[in-house]
Amino acid sequence: METPNEVKHIDIRELLAIALRRKWLVVLPVVIITAVAYGSTYFLQPKYEASTIVWIDKPASVSRELMSIVGDRRETREEQMSRQLALQTEITSKNFLLQLIREMKLDDDAEITSRAVKARESTPEYSLEEIKYNLLVEKLRGQISVSFHGYDQIRIRVESHDPFMARSMADRLATILEREKAKYEMEKILDNQAFTDTQLKKTEYYYQRVLDSLNAAQARLSRLQLPEAVASEANHAAISSSIEKTRLERDDYRRELAALQSQLQGYNLAEARLKYSDSIVTLRTAIDGLVATYGNMMEKYAWNEQNVIDVNIRLNANMRFLEEAVQSAVGAQYGALPANQQQLLTRYFIVKENLDILNSKETRLQQPLDEINRRILLVPQLESEIVELQSRVENARRYRDAFRSEETTAGILSEQARDRVKYRVVEPAQLPLEAFWPDKRKIILLGFVLGLALGAAFVFLTELFDHSFRRVEDVEATLGLPVLATIPRVENLKVMK
Repeated sequence: METPNEVKHIDIRELLAIALRRKWLVVLPVVIITAVAYGSTYFLQPKYEASTIVWIDKPASVSRELMSIVGDRRETREEQMSRQLALQTEITSKNFLLQLIREMKLDDDAEITSRAVKARESTPEYSLEEIKYNLLVEKLRGQISVSFHGYDQIRIRVESHDPFMARSMADRLATILEREKAKYEMEKILDNQAFTDTQLKKTEYYYQRVLDSLNAAQARLSRLQLPEAVASEANHAAISSSIEKTRLERDDYRRELAALQSQLQGYNLAEARLKYSDSIVTLRTAIDGLVATYGNMMEKYAWNEQNVIDVNIRLNANMRFLEEAVQSAVGAQYGALPANQQQLLTRYFIVKENLDILNSKETRLQQPLDEINRRILLVPQLESEIVELQSRVENARRYRDAFRSEETTAGILSEQARDRVKYRVVEPAQLPLEAFWPDKRKIILLGFVLGLALGAAFVFLTELFDHSFRRVEDVEATLGLPVLATIPRVENLKVMK
């Protein structure tokens, strides 16, 4: 007889017959795993990608005639990769991303705020505002990438679970890039005080730039103008008074905190930490959202409007609820301590939370106050600047008409006038209609291949451990005796009857 440990060799010619005989060992894993792979795609959160293309114009610093003599040096691949890395670093820098966060109000995300509140439990020395902005910056860096699209164009890609957010972030990043690169252009144009012979030779350049400056100044003036109630002295004084009151409360809390820390040292509780309960996390998230809403509303509404008052009332109510939640958390965590020590710890943690909230409130109130002051100061300056620019446009138009007939000279001067790099969006981001991840086709194909491989493995193992006789030669080889007769297997015995 064949020993159990004897390795059985399978004839390659029998593989087809084996596969047909045990086809369900192949079909079932393929069907099941493919179905599971297909079903899993509905539980994965889709990701969308939007991109915008920015054209980089880097004109030559010499005339075309000189360029044809010295030749045009093309940028090497190493230099291009270095420039791409520099752009990637610049666009994902904290300066760019903080502008993106503020302009798109990304800091009002309740999920990020909850994570920041949790993180502050282990790092109480940092304010909630700092932790939240750091979390947002790191999250955005993972969503943004930059690559070259041709020689003089870059593509900014943004990934997000929301297709509208992906498109908006890509467009906003391109706008921030364009604005940062051209930030000083307006000032350079407005510095020209008088026309000289050289300025007369640049009439086309000067006219277009002054006209752009006039349009930009008029657009800025329309954006800077505030509602009368928001720009009033009473509203300005109310915001300033609220900030001053917040600072006084913060100073009182700081002095109280120092006194409480001194008392806690006497009980060896100076290093005590509060474990945040779910109610504390929820309340801190809600309070931070109300503080953000309160600060944002001060730029649009007067301090005495009902919606602003309602937000302030809700903020104060939540702060009272937070004190009760802290008291409950202290009782649950330090219930074994005497009552006076529990009260001391409760007050200590309440003061710390109030200090953090007041810091956030002061920051949120100072931003609209600074913005209102900036607008109030800039409006008269812009009005005066617009009057001056209108005069310059008229003068430049007369000179332009006089020199327009000089086409050759105008062409040379236009080439010489292009003396700085410009960034311009040539393809705004489009709304992504389909998610790029998960890729259902690839996942289903992978499930099919995996199921096929497992089915083949099952067939192989089944045949490897199957020691039954299938051929006459196997019987003769095992027993050493010749087979005299065989009885055929009747499959359909009932049909024969």
